[in-house]
Amino acid sequence: MRHPALFLLPFLVLACGAPVPEASTLAEAPPYRNMDPSVAYVGREACRGCHAEKYEPFIHSQMGRSFKPATLQHSVARFDGIAPVYDATGDLYYRPFHRGEDLFIEEYRLAGADTTYRRVERIDYIVGSGQHTNSHIMEEGGYFYQMPLTWYVQEGRWDLPPAFDQGRNRRFSRPITLECMTCHNGRPDYVPGSYNRFRHVPSGIGCEQCHGPGALHIREKQAGKIVDVSREIDDSIVNPRKLPVDRQVDVCQRCHLQGTAVPKTEHGFLDFRPGGRLSDVLDVYLPRSTDSVSTFIMASHPDRLRMSACFAGTHASGSTLPPLTCISCHNPHVAIETMSRATFNGQCRSCHAPEQGTVCAEDAQVRARNGDDCVTCHMPTSDAADIPHVRITDHYIRVPAPPQPVKDPAFVRLVSRTKAAPSARDMADGYLTYFAQFRNERRFLDSAAVYMAAAAKVVPPAELAPSQVRLAFLQGDHAAVIRLAGFFGTPGSGDAMTHCRIGQAFAKEGRYREAIGFLSRSVEQAPDHLECGKELANAYVQDRQFDAALTVLDRLLTAQPKLADAYNNRGFARIGKALTLAQAGDSPGAQDAFEAAEADFRQALALNPDEEQALANLASLYLNTNRPAEARPYAERLVRLRPDNPDYQGLLNLLR
Repeated sequence: MRHPALFLLPFLVLACGAPVPEASTLAEAPPYRNMDPSVAYVGREACRGCHAEKYEPFIHSQMGRSFKPATLQHSVARFDGIAPVYDATGDLYYRPFHRGEDLFIEEYRLAGADTTYRRVERIDYIVGSGQHTNSHIMEEGGYFYQMPLTWYVQEGRWDLPPAFDQGRNRRFSRPITLECMTCHNGRPDYVPGSYNRFRHVPSGIGCEQCHGPGALHIREKQAGKIVDVSREIDDSIVNPRKLPVDRQVDVCQRCHLQGTAVPKTEHGFLDFRPGGRLSDVLDVYLPRSTDSVSTFIMASHPDRLRMSACFAGTHASGSTLPPLTCISCHNPHVAIETMSRATFNGQCRSCHAPEQGTVCAEDAQVRARNGDDCVTCHMPTSDAADIPHVRITDHYIRVPAPPQPVKDPAFVRLVSRTKAAPSARDMADGYLTYFAQFRNERRFLDSAAVYMAAAAKVVPPAELAPSQVRLAFLQGDHAAVIRLAGFFGTPGSGDAMTHCRIGQAFAKEGRYREAIGFLSRSVEQAPDHLECGKELANAYVQDRQFDAALTVLDRLLTAQPKLADAYNNRGFARIGKALTLAQAGDSPGAQDAFEAAEADFRQALALNPDEEQALANLASLYLNTNRPAEARPYAERLVRLRPDNPDYQGLLNLLR
C-alpha cells in the first residue's frame, strides 16, 4: 500500500502482506483404548524391537521413505550435468547442484552474459518417496518452505513444482503447513497457530499413522500383558484390518484423499486417530467437472475406487464377496515395486473366476499381448490434473472405453467425500477453502455466499460469525467484516485468524487503533504466525508508532531472517523514526536510522529482486538524499515491472 502523505519522502511503500456412494458402516469400531487423546505418540523407532519383520521392509516402502534429510545419497535426482530450469514469467533461472552430500538450489537472473542477481539456498529435506517425485524443502528457524525445483522421476527431469508455473512461482516462500506435513511425513511437533513452524519433524511416515499412538501398547507389553491376537483383539493398539470397512478406508483416505480439507471448528489436522471417523475431525471436498471421469487429481484413490462397480458390488447389501478396500490389494508394510503383478491380478481373479461366473471377455490374443494383466487394462495409468510430468494408476476400475475428453471441461460443483449430507455451513467453508487454496476465482466466493445465507437461517449468529468474517474478508468487504467484529469484542472470543482478518479490515478503513487491538490479540494467541505479526507491525507504522513496529519486526526477523517484505517494512518504519528524530533535532540518530533503512531495503532485494515496495522505497530514499544516479536503476526496474504505474514513470522522468 502507498501512503505518500505519511512522510515527505515520495514513493516509500509499506508491504502488506458427482455424488458417489459412501462406504457403509457395517458395525461400530471396537473400543481401541489408544484412541484416547491422552495416549502419546512415540515414533516408529519404538516399534522396531518387537516388530522388526514389519519395520524393516516398511522403512523402504513409499510411506517409510516419504520424508528424509536432504543428502545426495537420499535423493533419486540427478545433480550433475543438469541444464538450468527457466521460469519465463519471472525471468529467473534455477540450477540444482551438490557439494559432496549437501544439496543446493541456485536462483539467478541474467542480462546477456552477466548475472544480475543470485541467491543460493541449501536443501534441508526431501519430500516424496521417489516413486513419482522428489520435492525439496528449506527450513529457517523452524519455519518450513517448499523450494522452486522438483525432480520428476518418470520423465527424469527437473522442473518447477506443481502450482509454481504460469506466474505462480512462490520461489522460496511457499509455506509447508501442518496439513502438508501430517500426510507427507510422520507426526510432527508443531508450534500451534504458527501455520508452518515445527520444533521437530520425523523422517518418514511411521507405524502410528495407521495404528494410532503406541505408548499404551508398549507400556502394557513391557509389563508382560500379552494378548493372543489369533483369538482376540488387542485393544491397546489399532489393527486397521480388523476395523469396520468404513473406518478402515478412513485410515487410508486421511492422506490419499487430498482434496479441499476443512477441519471441524474444534479440531485440527493432528486430531484424527485411526479407528475414529474421519468426518468427525474434518471434511474433504473434491471438485467435479464435466470431465470428472478422465480428469482427476493425484491423491484421489479412495474417491476413484468408490466409483468402481467392484467396490459398489462388494459393499452392496447381500453381497457374499469380501468388501473391497485399499488393503485388499495393497500391503502398506512393503514397497509397491516389490509386489508382483500376480499379486494384484490374483485379487481380481478371486472374484472374476469361472466359479463366480465373471471372467474376462476380452479376446485371448489381446490379453496375451498385454501379458494377461488385469491392472494394465482396467486400471490404466493417467496424467494427474494437479501434478505435471506424472502418470498414476487410476483406481477407477472399469472396462476401458476409448478416451473422449471433454473440450474445456467446466467446473460443476464441490462434493463432500467424507459426509453424505454436508450442512450449508460445511459447504460454505468448503468453497472458501477451495477459493483460498486452489482457484482464486470470484464464482467460488459466490457459491460460498449462497450456502452461507442458507446457514444463517439455522446456525446461531455468534457460531456462524467466524465463517462470515472469512467470507467477507476474502470478498474484500471490509465494512462487513467490521460489522461482525462485535461478536469478538472480548479477549476470550474468537480465534487468532479471525482476529487477524478483523484487524486487517480496520486497517484498510484507516482505523488503525482498532486494527492494533485486534491484531495484538491475534499475535498473543499465535505469536509464531508470521503474517499476522507483519500485519500488526504495518498497523503500528500507519499509526506512527514506529518503535512498536520495530519491536515486532525485529522479533519476526530474528525468528525467520529471510522475509523480504519484513525487511522492507522495517526499513519503512526506520524512515519514519529517522524523520521523527530529525524533527526533534537528533541528527546523528536520524542518520543512523536512514542508514539502517537503506540496509533493510537492500536486504529485501537480495532475497527478492522484484520486491516492488523495496525497489520504490530505495529509489525514493536515494532521490531524497541527493543520490539520483543510485536511484535510477531501481526506478528503471520499477517501470519494467509495472509499466502501467504512472508514479513509477514519473519518478524515472524526474531522475532523467
